[in-house]
Amino acid sequence: MVYFYIIIFLLHIMESISGFGSTTIGIPILSLFVGTEPALLLVSTAGHVLCAVVFLTQYKKTVLRELFIILAVIMPFLPIGYLLYAQLRGHEAMLRLIMGIIVTFVSAREIWRRQIKKEEGDPPRWLVYSSLGLGAVAQGMLSMGGALINVYALTRIKDKSAFRATMVSVWLITNTISMLFRLFVLKAYTKEIWYAVLYSVPLVIVAFIIGNRLHHKISDKRFVNLVYSIQLVSGLISIASAIFLFR
Repeated sequence: MVYFYIIIFLLHIMESISGFGSTTIGIPILSLFVGTEPALLLVSTAGHVLCAVVFLTQYKKTVLRELFIILAVIMPFLPIGYLLYAQLRGHEAMLRLIMGIIVTFVSAREIWRRQIKKEEGDPPRWLVYSSLGLGAVAQGMLSMGGALINVYALTRIKDKSAFRATMVSVWLITNTISMLFRLFVLKAYTKEIWYAVLYSVPLVIVAFIIGNRLHHKISDKRFVNLVYSIQLVSGLISIASAIFLFR
């Protein structure tokens, strides 16, 4: 379990800065050591603790209109994601590969457009809304839809603190529903999972304190580039872990 605590601490610093990322990066990495389903349960549940901490300290900055729009889109797709996950639990490598390719494509496209072509405008509408829909399904299946849902949110919320507060609110609500599904329907949680998450709470709090300080040192423009860079890394890690599982 030492891998879990190291990953949780480092990635929760990152999530405290950006408002996402611990699950999309942490699940593929930790799954190499403990398996996909335990990794999903450990990282998403510990991430739930961080979301609660961020929400309780930053909720006044939440953009309620965008929060309700995002939830209105995600909620109908969550049951689809749950059903797909229940049916495809034995094909995690393929699911992760597809997810990784999509996230890598979207993120690399935006980095190229912003850094190489120096375009400052938003992505095309078809990409924004399709990413939101795909992200909603991925959130229900693997709690890894953040990298795609963010594409929409970044076009609507330009202030980095408002973006973080709003997206953390999204994850807090959707992950609560997902946890209840895994707890009562899939019956996936074990005592070992709960103990590991409990022991990680002090690390999560320290990670938030460090990440929150770093968050305020980043400009809004650099923040957007940071978000897409994190998403690119998460996509590549997802692809690499899928290839490893195929071997």
